[in-house]
Amino acid sequence: MADWITAAEVADELVVSVDDRVTDATAAVRAAVERRRSDLTFTSDATVPADVRAGARAWAALLYQQRTAPSGFAGYDAETALVDAGSRRAEIMRLLGWRRPVVA
Repeated sequence: MADWITAAEVADELVVSVDDRVTDATAAVRAAVERRRSDLTFTSDATVPADVRAGARAWAALLYQQRTAPSGFAGYDAETALVDAGSRRAEIMRLLGWRRPVVA
């Protein structure tokens, strides 16, 4: 798979240097989005819609921030952290094109 989202892009959004935490957050979000959005072709950044890329960058930045918070959320994975995203959750899910959960 191509690097349609990079740690450098996430670091730019956070205004930090690329380090292992930025790289790990980016990789976790990339894997989650590729798994959930199997309708997309992730061969290059040109094949991934801009809104999905923006949502993934925001989610990776949020994941990085949660893992570096003094209270810490070290046990969270990418999808668990999204549930705890608060007001940004709806915006990120809309950008990613994820459907709302439905209770049957």
